[in-house]
Amino acid sequence: MRRQSPTVSGSNWRRRVAVVLTAFVSLSSMIVGFSAKGASAATTTSTTSSVDLSGVTLNFADQFKEYQTIFAATGALNGAPYKVSYSEFVGGPPIIAAETGGSVDLGDVAETPTIFGQAAGDPIKVVAATSAANPNTSPFPFLVPKNSPIKKVSQLRGKTIAVQEGTVEQYLLVQVLKKAKIPYSAVTVDNLNFTAGSTAVTSWKVDAAIVPQPLAGIDLAGGKVKQLISGAGYIKVLGYLVASQSALNNPQKTAAITDFINRFYKAIAVLRKNPNLAAETYVKTYGVTLAVAKEAVASAQAVGTPITPAIISYQQQEADTFFSLGLIPKKIKVNSVFDLKLNSQISDAAGLTGL
Repeated sequence: MRRQSPTVSGSNWRRRVAVVLTAFVSLSSMIVGFSAKGASAATTTSTTSSVDLSGVTLNFADQFKEYQTIFAATGALNGAPYKVSYSEFVGGPPIIAAETGGSVDLGDVAETPTIFGQAAGDPIKVVAATSAANPNTSPFPFLVPKNSPIKKVSQLRGKTIAVQEGTVEQYLLVQVLKKAKIPYSAVTVDNLNFTAGSTAVTSWKVDAAIVPQPLAGIDLAGGKVKQLISGAGYIKVLGYLVASQSALNNPQKTAAITDFINRFYKAIAVLRKNPNLAAETYVKTYGVTLAVAKEAVASAQAVGTPITPAIISYQQQEADTFFSLGLIPKKIKVNSVFDLKLNSQISDAAGLTGL
């Protein structure tokens, strides 16, 4: 079952969302550690010397100033021969929509939105990837209200769960229910983005919610929710940089994208050398506690990887699962959503090794 909830509203909701929008920044990429050969964090050598980018603006889809914070903390974009214009989004699906509409050139999403985008015929390509460094951790815990009678996953049957459809959190829900032998149709999905889902579970508007870190840490520290499960072990944690096909058709935009990703790799190499820097920067900039920031860091570390056959195979299985549940309209072959030629060039330039 599925419903779009109209119940999360009112002044308390607006105040909470305002706090989240100013305090929340996804640290999953900020504390990424890339497996690279000789990727110097101290340099920002441009890979665009053969292309004039002096008049180019790269339109980047950010989530709660994630990438802006990374680059501000490290200075890795200093001297870039192009401009970067940031737009703010909540979750991957609206980023895919913006790329399709032509307002965004590049954005940061998990793998699931690209499946729904491909099924809808959206002109996008995955150009870079990351994978979780520690499979025993997850940045996507299940939360239930503090005094909820729900103690185990098997009790989710018949309950209402907040999750943003078309996101990796939805795929996590599918896998958690599958392991518990609960049909997907046996729960009601409240299609809420994760800030609204956080509000819903803390105010008992839903029985459970999948809330990503560090927002989950903020909620847990507030004492109104408890963790049902961590989410670890159910799915892979993949991160993609996705480009619009129109941007990739433009040699100058493609060169800017390649350089931007290279500088991003170097920026997170700086953070990799100092694992506390991301948390400290987060606390200073957004005013959350160091404990919340460190918890997010511990749950979301990742490594850079070329787009491997194993990643493509995993995504195919995920797409097949969504099709079997009737959640995408047609069966797709996911390999066509990856720009493997460009990814190979990017991976070689960064010295990435496969997992």
